[in-house]
Amino acid sequence: MIKPYSNSRAINFLRYLVVALPLLVFFILSCSSKPLSEPVIPTVTAKEAINLSEAAMASLDSFSFELSHDSGSTMLSSGLNLTRAAGVITRNGLDLEAEANIGRAFVRIEAVVINEKTWMTNPLTGTWSEIPPEDSPFSFFDPVSLVADILGKTQSPQYPLDSPPDGELIINGLIPATTLVALIGVVDPNAVPEVTLTLDTTSYLLQKIIITGVAQVEDDDDTTRVISLGEFNSHITLKPPI
Repeated sequence: MIKPYSNSRAINFLRYLVVALPLLVFFILSCSSKPLSEPVIPTVTAKEAINLSEAAMASLDSFSFELSHDSGSTMLSSGLNLTRAAGVITRNGLDLEAEANIGRAFVRIEAVVINEKTWMTNPLTGTWSEIPPEDSPFSFFDPVSLVADILGKTQSPQYPLDSPPDGELIINGLIPATTLVALIGVVDPNAVPEVTLTLDTTSYLLQKIIITGVAQVEDDDDTTRVISLGEFNSHITLKPPI
């Protein structure tokens, strides 16, 4: 004959369940949860990564390009105060759209360069016309040379202390402002702004460039230019706009 539990035994058993059950649930959840991801440790030095990026970018046939300003702007010839420029770059030219100010007036300008020919819209009317390349306010603009100069002349490259997101390499350094002639034209020859490069960890293609500090005489110390790159080798064909 099986003896029934006494009230005291039943109460003790319930108390045991109250204490043990949460611990058991915690143990099960702890075992089933995914381990925390470990920091990304680069397998190459910062300098080696830059060299790999330089080779990867030089092999491209085309890419997209955008210049923006987190702080400040860029002064161009003809009184243009550039705030944004974006477009596509190929081996034989570029298709560019820019936003700028002339005094207090906002203007949008488009330009297409194919080999030795340049077309540009009138800032006031938007009408396309072919112009001599030297008459373009973007005659200096050469993102291919810009990328090569920045990668080739970054000084004191190093990884930041905090780990970047998976799939990215972040490199900090310094660049002579003279490497930015192909981006902003006239520069302060004595300036050495800070640069932050973002590379893809697999292809080493350059995804972003952040330039902080004085590059033109008119710049403030906190002037920040951001260059975003993408759409690598998209097989773009440039066509005359007219």
